Amino acid sequence: MADKIYRCIGIMTGNSLDAVDAVLTEFRGNAMQDVCGHSKTIPTALSNSFRQLKFMLSQNGCDIRSIAEDSEFNFKKLHDQYVSLVAQTVEEMLKDNHIAKDSIDLIGFHGQTCAHCPPSIAQSRDPGQIYTLQIGSGQMLADLTGIPVAFDFRSDDLMNLGEAAPLAPVHNQHITRDLQHKDVFPVAFCNGGNTGNVAVISKDKITGTETVMGWDVGPFNHFIDMLMREEKGIPCDLDGETGKRGKINYRLLRSLFEKAVQTHNRENFIMMPPPKSSDPGWYRAIPELFDADISLEDRVRTAEFFSAYIFAYNLSLIPEHLDFPKYFLVFGGGWLNPIVLSDFKNLLAGKAEVLPEHQEVFNKIFNPAPIVEWSDRYGYNGKYMEARIFADMAKCKLTGEPFSFPETTGCLKPTIGGIIAKPGGKNKQLWSRAAPGWSEKSGTGHN
Repeated sequence: MADKIYRCIGIMTGNSLDAVDAVLTEFRGNAMQDVCGHSKTIPTALSNSFRQLKFMLSQNGCDIRSIAEDSEFNFKKLHDQYVSLVAQTVEEMLKDNHIAKDSIDLIGFHGQTCAHCPPSIAQSRDPGQIYTLQIGSGQMLADLTGIPVAFDFRSDDLMNLGEAAPLAPVHNQHITRDLQHKDVFPVAFCNGGNTGNVAVISKDKITGTETVMGWDVGPFNHFIDMLMREEKGIPCDLDGETGKRGKINYRLLRSLFEKAVQTHNRENFIMMPPPKSSDPGWYRAIPELFDADISLEDRVRTAEFFSAYIFAYNLSLIPEHLDFPKYFLVFGGGWLNPIVLSDFKNLLAGKAEVLPEHQEVFNKIFNPAPIVEWSDRYGYNGKYMEARIFADMAKCKLTGEPFSFPETTGCLKPTIGGIIAKPGGKNKQLWSRAAPGWSEKSGTGHN
């Protein structure tokens, strides 16, 4: 019997808040292929409203319920504009590519992350201290598009006391089934967005079994974009033009490494072993980053080096019993900055100066000829890699396949993520089930 074909749409809006990305992917057995993709720019006013919401959450203990009831902020307007924009993106993609809605099995909708406090950051598995907050009604999206929607993917993993992120590793493992036929193995998938994360699919030297693991490395575009927005009034350092005119300030680099990414008890997140996940809400814009005695060009250049630096540093956290990756497949808008990509290659090859206290760490990952390639070269459009994760999760929701495991997120047991809303249904969720206060509401520590 031929494998059943599933057609699922994946939707992602990242922390950069630059665009809605949608991709239609076809799944047949272990194979997947993108049919088409589409992106729609998020209006500046909407992006700014989300940034205001995130700031308000950081000031009120992440009490989304009180903000939703605040008539001055008008949360419902923000929410509805966002979901409507997502629906428009889907409609345009299907129309432009002459695809009938009834050929789509399910939409996988991530929603917009506004706060995230997993066990690695809370330094606790107490359900009362951990949460994840994504905004976006799957029911509204289903009603607007006329297509069933799977959404709220992260809550199930966190309720099983996992990190709820990253969710890319299992998707990347699915892709690796194809890459192994092309002799691309072992491989590290390197995502560079506002936050960076890595997924490693390798072989255990002792047991000979395939192993998948993944984790967030910390800020990637975050500080670069922050500097450009606040001091130049533009969203990013396009093509590294500002950084190209600067030099790395190693004193600032050390301060960023030691102070900018800390957990609630001030442990350095960068150095923590996986599983771990992060959130821009608690990245620290240290005063040194805005030191007027250091030129903007030097500060941007240092922030760019820092992005590549902590990504490479985190590769040293791969356990020694796993074969170290031969291939590094990059995707995500952050790698479009040629300075960051070049720094990453040079750090792997031992051609960049590092802080003396980290020399031993970088010796561990030394590779004189690293194979760093865009994922596109192997048939997987990097622009839609994150969106495709949620097409894959939607497909796995339909087939009952777990999408997170103790090895990838630290969850108690393999977990199937998400819930499904059908057009005309009754689901009233505007945000994720595992938002702050979920344990009190459910009366349980995990589901």
